[in-house]
Amino acid sequence: MTAPGHIDFDGLLGARRRRARAELADAVWAVYAQQAPEKAGTTVPPADARREPRLYSQLVLGGLSGMTMDQLLLAGRREDPAPLTVTADDEGVVVLPGLGRARTGRCAGELTVRYDDAARTLTVDGEPTAYELEPCLMVPGTRIELVDRLDPVLKAFLDLHIDAPERLTLLTDGAAQLPCMADALDIIAAVSPGYHAALVESLRAVVLYRHPDAESFAALGMHGMIFLNVPDGAGVDHFVEELVHQGGHVVFSEATLHRAEFFRVDPEAELSGLIGRDDPRTVYDAFHGLFTEHMEYQIVLGALERELADDGDRPEFRAHLTSVARRHLRDLRLIGPHAGEIFSAAGREVLAAFQETYDRAAAAHPDLFGSGDDVEDLLRELVAIPSVNPLLPGAEGVADERDLAEFVAGRLRSAGVDVEMREVRDGRRNVIAHVPRAGDADGQVVLLSAHMDTYPAGGPEAGYRPVTRGRTLHGRGSADAKGSLAAMMTAFVQAAHAAHHREAYLAATVDEECLLLGARELARHGMRPTLGITGEPTRLAPVVAQKGIVRGAFTVRGPRSHAAYPAEITAVGSASELIAAVRELNARLRRETGHPRLGAATVTVTRLDSDGGMNLSATEVSVHFDARFLPGTTGEEFAARVEGELRAALGDHVDLSLASVDFVSPPNELPPVSPLADEFFAAVKESTGACEPEAFAYGSEAGVLAEFCTASLVFGPGDPRHSHAATESVDLDEVRTATDIFRRLLVGDQR
Repeated sequence: MTAPGHIDFDGLLGARRRRARAELADAVWAVYAQQAPEKAGTTVPPADARREPRLYSQLVLGGLSGMTMDQLLLAGRREDPAPLTVTADDEGVVVLPGLGRARTGRCAGELTVRYDDAARTLTVDGEPTAYELEPCLMVPGTRIELVDRLDPVLKAFLDLHIDAPERLTLLTDGAAQLPCMADALDIIAAVSPGYHAALVESLRAVVLYRHPDAESFAALGMHGMIFLNVPDGAGVDHFVEELVHQGGHVVFSEATLHRAEFFRVDPEAELSGLIGRDDPRTVYDAFHGLFTEHMEYQIVLGALERELADDGDRPEFRAHLTSVARRHLRDLRLIGPHAGEIFSAAGREVLAAFQETYDRAAAAHPDLFGSGDDVEDLLRELVAIPSVNPLLPGAEGVADERDLAEFVAGRLRSAGVDVEMREVRDGRRNVIAHVPRAGDADGQVVLLSAHMDTYPAGGPEAGYRPVTRGRTLHGRGSADAKGSLAAMMTAFVQAAHAAHHREAYLAATVDEECLLLGARELARHGMRPTLGITGEPTRLAPVVAQKGIVRGAFTVRGPRSHAAYPAEITAVGSASELIAAVRELNARLRRETGHPRLGAATVTVTRLDSDGGMNLSATEVSVHFDARFLPGTTGEEFAARVEGELRAALGDHVDLSLASVDFVSPPNELPPVSPLADEFFAAVKESTGACEPEAFAYGSEAGVLAEFCTASLVFGPGDPRHSHAATESVDLDEVRTATDIFRRLLVGDQR
């Protein structure tokens, strides 16, 4: 591949493309020889004439009235003195593709003519009149015909390939479009001379039309014809994008005529079966799409970099660049991890060029590639990637955090940020990005952390397809906690490209919803942030204190007895006494001096299990509990305290033991003195108009972060009541505000 970032059209793809052109021409001529053997042996036109796309259509469609094979091949037989058979249309016009047309006045019939190349006339046998050949429109500086008359072959083709063809209007004022097309090709040539040369060599004809629904296409692309839907007022930007994209179909179809050279699997295999995600495309279609996307953003970016686009066109170029680059990156992330399975060495070489050139361009221009301000689109992409915690009921058959982790890492890398992925368990990995201090920033270190895992989908408004109504985005994970993750990622990239910014880490963690495995692995990383912020829905209120959580089970034992002869003391009866004792314990905890923000610790019985039978008393009852305890103690210490107080409250007849402590989430409390937190509060107040720090009893990763951060708090867009709900949603304005607040902290706007 060539530097600085364009496919080598003379090497890897160029040689294949030229070989394919010759093979296609020979194949068309072979079909022609079968259909018209008496003519095929009398003259052999140049291979270039055999590539006339309308000849291909005529042969494939089985012969159409209105145009003869001689007409279609005439462009390659100019010096042949033999008479030719042509057909005039209802207006007496004979169309000669690539040469022009003659108005004969002989309507709707076959004529035997001789063509005089020097005089550019047609003479009808037996008549003295020579009909002047009006030249066809050609795109300036090329041999590309601009079709401005819908001949019978093209009409038949369009009728087959466009829905509601009666709504199609051919642009007969093609000459008015030529200046824009010429300027577009000049821009393409300036950015990539190799791609321009490939386009003008491979394209034979362009059809311009208008249709309210149909998209531009290149269904005859391998044979050199493209069809462009041109809206009113289309400018140079439109033709750059369309010629690059649809012309790319022509070039790549030629270069990959022998598809097996690029794949280890059947090119027509369904992509979804190889990547493990729903995707309607074949492997080849996806590869083909990567190429056209690649060329689009490369040419458009080059036009912007070199200021080749007029000021009026630049906004359109920028918008198109962001859109197509996002599609390209999405496809790279889908296909890249499976490249070894899908592609041959040649295919992997092309794919590597796609990735390398994208990374280079995105790192140099994160603002143009949508990596900076597109937080709403980023959130939609995050929600659209299922990332259900596999330990939760209902997670079967749904992707865990792995796909999302690849997406997050790829997006950050494409913005020029250093990223590492650290395995936590069973292939599930944390994503950790880092930027060193830059400019005159102080020595404070910031950690932004949000979890990737979600609950399973909960209905139409809590599914994996984002739905936007007004300024509210619905979807699973939108509030908990992909809204926070989108804001953090966007702010992190913005700050990373600022002249002055603090040292910072961004972490996207796994398994917050169950065991905090990702946060615990993060604690082993070695970073020592001044302030760690856990992204959770808090309605943009900083949460500076939260209870810890300890979950476990007590075991209560008793003798086995038959219901006909019940024992005086049973495990179930003792369990009921235990539950009553828990109620009394909660009353005592409420009477204690609790936390000024969090109130009292609590213990809740959540489930009972036993080995009792239909008519047999249980010998063991497991009493599961969820306790919420206050800062200043640990989960194990609080569980031991609960056990001791319950033993003291129950009589010796209750056989009680603490069977297990299954889960501990540490509590968190912001230290009394935390200058960086004060700065953060100031940013919140400036952006929202108020800053009232709060406390909550929900769980989060903040307590784990507090174990290795000087200070830790919870903050993010969204309402915590929407977490896990059947109508999970987040306010998009809150997401944007959170982005601004995070960016302020990272660059130190409040200093």
